[in-house]
Amino acid sequence: MTTANDFLLAEYAQLKGEILKRSEFQHQLISIALVALGALITVGVKDAPAALLAYPMLALFLSAAWSYNDAQIAQLGIYIRYRIEDQLVGEGLGWENAIPSDCVSKIIGARIRYATRGILWGSEFLAIGLYLLKRLSMTCPTGNAERIGEVILLALSITAVAFTVLVMRDKDLRKVIAENMQKPVAK
Repeated sequence: MTTANDFLLAEYAQLKGEILKRSEFQHQLISIALVALGALITVGVKDAPAALLAYPMLALFLSAAWSYNDAQIAQLGIYIRYRIEDQLVGEGLGWENAIPSDCVSKIIGARIRYATRGILWGSEFLAIGLYLLKRLSMTCPTGNAERIGEVILLALSITAVAFTVLVMRDKDLRKVIAENMQKPVAK
């Protein structure tokens, strides 16, 4: 017969595995962003500058996926802290309980988010900047439709950068998750 502690230990192992999987996926998203940027820079600088304007829109969706996984990792960790560790080893004990009280862990977590934001936001600005530099060094598109199309793409790219900034802000998210996890479970 399975005891409550056996269940909690099994759940703990599964959730820790889920955290690892989501963290690996976040790294893959950053890799995809950088590979896509490299490919679009190659095409954009050589032949078609407007190709560079596709990157900020791609980065927006990659950053949304990264942020979703970041929120899920936080939610899983906080669930482990309040619903598993507190039951198994006592309140305030265990890895997930130690992390929030450790100032170094907070610094590391903040740096990871700053690095990710820097990579995604910086690469979006780089793509737009390279587009503008390349476009200024070339003759303007001859067709009116092509010119209008590039202006629309540029506007969409700038809008995508703004939305990427909004998507990646997680103001007080961990605090709200923690507050909700401490509430009793409704039955």
